[in-house]
Amino acid sequence: MIRNVTKSGSIPPDPEVIANKFGLEDIQPLLGDASSRRYFRGSKEGKSVIVMLYPDASEENIADLKAFLDISDMLAGRGIKVAKSYEVDEFGTCALLEYLGVESFGACIRDASESPETLYKLATQVLIRMKGINEASSLPDYKQTSIYANRRQLIDYYMAYKQGKHSGESCVNEFHKIWDKIEQSLPSCPQSFVHGDYHLENLIYAKNEEGMRQCAVIDHQDAFYGPQPYDLVNLLEDARIDVSQSVRSSMIRLYTQGMSKEEKETFMVWYTVLAAQFHGRVIGLFIKFAAEQGRDSYLVHIPRLQVYINESLKDPILTPLKEWFDKVKLDFHSITDLDGEHIRAAFRKI
Repeated sequence: MIRNVTKSGSIPPDPEVIANKFGLEDIQPLLGDASSRRYFRGSKEGKSVIVMLYPDASEENIADLKAFLDISDMLAGRGIKVAKSYEVDEFGTCALLEYLGVESFGACIRDASESPETLYKLATQVLIRMKGINEASSLPDYKQTSIYANRRQLIDYYMAYKQGKHSGESCVNEFHKIWDKIEQSLPSCPQSFVHGDYHLENLIYAKNEEGMRQCAVIDHQDAFYGPQPYDLVNLLEDARIDVSQSVRSSMIRLYTQGMSKEEKETFMVWYTVLAAQFHGRVIGLFIKFAAEQGRDSYLVHIPRLQVYINESLKDPILTPLKEWFDKVKLDFHSITDLDGEHIRAAFRKI
């Protein structure tokens, strides 16, 4: 993909400065995501564009932007729709990107403009295509990512809040040993390209495209090489929305079509294990958001996550985890004081 690459100093998040740098008109800030990145929409030569801007030119942010561009090329090379990058300022850590539209798959479902079955099928078809990305093994390994390390957030935040105290490193180590025991009891998990945050708000409905390319993928800079079921778990057991059992079953059938009986059994047992890990990490993350950043809007999703975890724990493969939760007296029942002020007050005391 051909890009105009420049190198300058950090660019302040000032619409006028950004407009002058890229020669834009009608520039407006957009709502951001869970990261520190900022987004702006403007027009250039009559075409709508997006500016993605990092807060500073730190090594971490420069690497993040490079990962975004490299992974964009990987996905585009497999025929997956991503935003084209027109101009990139590597030292200013910003990029001028193709405008894909504002309708996420989540928004389409909320306003009933498209059927959930249609959108989930498109999203699952993209995941099937991602399995074939040949360069995926060059990406970070799952066990070296913050996602894997942050499994402990269940202990550090959810358990700490529920029990009114921090449990310490020994408890975290016990928790990790339980997961190691479970994983070592399983056949090897199939590995592939993993987006890492594959949910409805990171999928844009590109109406002017055809077929699978109507599912445009964003926020993919944290992709890694890891367990194949991970993205499907994220899609079908999203903390933000209820997904009907019929849609879940249908998409799992679609994704596993062509697998042998043994391959499907392996896939599904890892799906269950990864789902439990995923929901545990996210339930801790949402408590963390409230406790440390005042981002209370995520708390509304915690009851859904508790349901997911309780359902996962019914599977015999997770019996060691369920027994350990019983031993440390950690449950996933409703929380009476699930509000940001109470959470922040509690963490000030522990």
